[in-house]
Amino acid sequence: MRCFLSICLWISLSFLPTNTLNRSNDTYVYICTGKYAYSYHKSKKCRGLNKCSASIKKVTFKQAKSEKRIACKICYRSS
Repeated sequence: MRCFLSICLWISLSFLPTNTLNRSNDTYVYICTGKYAYSYHKSKKCRGLNKCSASIKKVTFKQAKSEKRIACKICYRSS
């Protein structure tokens, strides 16, 4: 019985949304190309990009992570 419950729990958890850090490498994100910018954003309209003094660039998630960028605390906050 415990084994059955464990399997049911495991299956139900596998259908939950994945963490934002586990995004596929072909997903696009937005970055500010400014000298001190360090985040990536879900949307070009994120208010975290409002103060970007350089250009805003659409890049792959893989590229943003390779540049050591972190998730925007506004776009990717836990709900």
